[in-house]
Amino acid sequence: MSEKTSVQKKVWAFVLLMGIVSLFSDVTHEGAASIMGAYLNLAGASAAVIGFISGLGELVGYSLRLLTGWITDRTKKYWPMTIWGYILDCVAIPALALVPKGGWIWACALIVAQRIGKAVKKPAKDTIISFAASQGGAGKSFAVEEFLDQLGAILGPVLVFVIMLLKGTRTAFSAYALCFAVLGIPAALTITLLLVAQR
Repeated sequence: MSEKTSVQKKVWAFVLLMGIVSLFSDVTHEGAASIMGAYLNLAGASAAVIGFISGLGELVGYSLRLLTGWITDRTKKYWPMTIWGYILDCVAIPALALVPKGGWIWACALIVAQRIGKAVKKPAKDTIISFAASQGGAGKSFAVEEFLDQLGAILGPVLVFVIMLLKGTRTAFSAYALCFAVLGIPAALTITLLLVAQR
């Protein structure tokens, strides 16, 4: 096996692994997003608060990337930025299971924290993927990563749907809390596989 072939195999293994990281990450936060509005309502938030927090989360999640992208370029700390961003992103979701009824302020804070985590990780992660893609074929690499990412976005709400079907005699609020707790499983897999990919 030539050295070039060996490198390409390693690159493809890395791209596939990062795609699976994206899959589990999207299962986590897209699953959570599918019930977030109803959950906040049950936690005591008004419709105005739910709309404001949803908008604020999106604003923070996208606008902050200008800063985190600049920091990533200046420091070259691609992996630390990616890892810490993923940790914040993935920990905030299962933490919602611990919010008591009436604790909508805490829930809103966790939602914004999750979006901050996404803003921290995204520029650094995309840069890492671009480095690998430059050796394995940019179009194919991004296609694989995006396919797995979108697959996770579909599976997340499906997982939540199944949990809600099997909730038994639980109240709606405790059923949502159970959903967030179960989403901690793909969240943990996301962090574990990310650390494997780094190695």
